[in-house]
Amino acid sequence: MALRALDVSLWGFFRFHGPDAKKFLQGLVSADLGRLAPGVCLPACVLTPKGLLVADCELYEETPESVLAVTRPGAAIGFLKAFEKKIMLSDSSLKALRSERAWLVVGEGFDRGLPWPRLSEPARLLLGVDPPEDADLMSDAEFEALRLSSGFPWFGADMSEESLPLEARQEAAISMEKGCYMGQETVSRLVFRGHVNKILMGVRFAGEPAPAGAVVLRGDRAVGHVTSSLGGLGLALVRFDDAVPGVKVSAEGEDGELFLFSSWPKPLSKPV
Repeated sequence: MALRALDVSLWGFFRFHGPDAKKFLQGLVSADLGRLAPGVCLPACVLTPKGLLVADCELYEETPESVLAVTRPGAAIGFLKAFEKKIMLSDSSLKALRSERAWLVVGEGFDRGLPWPRLSEPARLLLGVDPPEDADLMSDAEFEALRLSSGFPWFGADMSEESLPLEARQEAAISMEKGCYMGQETVSRLVFRGHVNKILMGVRFAGEPAPAGAVVLRGDRAVGHVTSSLGGLGLALVRFDDAVPGVKVSAEGEDGELFLFSSWPKPLSKPV
């Protein structure tokens, strides 16, 4: 399959640089920076003190004293606000890379740039350089179809500033072994003592997918709403007790079935 390239210059790209950049981030994001290494994509979440999402992101080690953070357009401003004042108390700096041109290149056999393993197909990020000349340009609709088929939740559609990370299937971005971080108390309480009240599920529609915002019904009972959809697939935020694979649902007259994406991580559990 030919390489495809998507212009992602409007995503958020931020560089943390300084002798304590990793230590600074370790206390503020949900991932364990001890897992960061050259060539590693580390998913992470930035949370409020109450445990709500500020942003989902990926972290990359550029040098031992430089970390690159990548997030979605709808989360970029919140991401910057979460760090710009706190960084002044550290020995590091934060720079928003607004002028950089960035591309997401999807396809086999391409090894330049940074790995972005969020899709069901191989993908890599290029920052500040052009994509390969033989790459076909990918439309936003084509990317939307790919990210939905991959089960990748999108900030601003499937999750927002009102979401808890565990509602949005962000388990891969959360470490249960690291020390304290912003919002940890809420995450730990949900893992150890209960569960979220609603959670993302995949929906396979028999016909045309119901649009975002459509009420999801189980029988004649409302159990959630569609957050995004395209090409017979959708994501929906569903009541936890109804979020069971195989459950038959409908939305705006379109029949569907709930399912779990194979790419979604298992629920978090208490460390042994």
